[in-house]
Amino acid sequence: MLKRFTNTRSHLFLLIANLIYGINFSVAKSVMPESIKPLALVAFRTAVSALLFWVTSMFLPKEKVGRKDLFFLFMCSFIGVVLNQTLFLAGLNLTTPINSAIILTMNPIAAFIFAAIILKEDISLIRGTGLAVGLAGVMLLILQGGSPDFGSSTFLGNLLTLGSTVNWALYTVLIKKMLVKYQPVTVMKWTFLFSLLTTVPMGYSQLGTTGWSDFTLISWTSLAFVIVAATFLGYLLISSGLRNLSPTVVSSYTYSQPLIAAFIASMMGQDKIDMIKILSAILIFAGVYFVSKPESIKIGTFKKSPVELP
Repeated sequence: MLKRFTNTRSHLFLLIANLIYGINFSVAKSVMPESIKPLALVAFRTAVSALLFWVTSMFLPKEKVGRKDLFFLFMCSFIGVVLNQTLFLAGLNLTTPINSAIILTMNPIAAFIFAAIILKEDISLIRGTGLAVGLAGVMLLILQGGSPDFGSSTFLGNLLTLGSTVNWALYTVLIKKMLVKYQPVTVMKWTFLFSLLTTVPMGYSQLGTTGWSDFTLISWTSLAFVIVAATFLGYLLISSGLRNLSPTVVSSYTYSQPLIAAFIASMMGQDKIDMIKILSAILIFAGVYFVSKPESIKIGTFKKSPVELP
């Protein structure tokens, strides 16, 4: 009963996190690059989020992290925060929303492959079917809006977004070991602290040229959402979900982000709910359900020993 409650709570955390990310896609685009440039946004959101995690940790039981684990968290911070956020925001700045949405659907597949190689997770028929069903729902939703533009003008943005997607998938697999060993806030406070060593120097020049005095109330509100909701809460909720669920299950929720974005647009009067969106929703959440099911029919597993993690 306790395990079932814990798993249900983890699924709820993931749903909330992806709801936030679905909203963040448009919010981050609205403030960048007119109000703040990509590298400046990465540096600013990382610094404030690191502060929030360290302040939060002061109200929780203290955990001592081993030296070997600190080095591992440093590596994870570069993959999951520095590279992921930099590539995502830079890519979003140079490509179209529909392109990014399509590329985003590679995340669960990449996580599935990394988990099989690194964590030696079983490759099961039911999980493979779930990934395919979810992907079908996403593609149905995206292609309803017309053909994607993968021309030369968006090539670099597409490539950067793909890099971000693969990096995030690898991060969710690698950080799993630390989240089983330590509390999410402990893992996140060190991860974000280490990321400052890279993000602040990279974004320093752009931060210096940011016109903070020109920010409107909407700009500040949007920036606060990107930092507090999409970064601090988003990473915390994903980390909490990863403690009890596999990286493949966690990544499968990525399929819901384009759907969430579409329904939010409908609520704002920018789009409308139709049968295509309803069918897409059914396929996406059916896919997540199948990915979350126990592996009853195994296709196989990697014979090599899993990569040794701290």
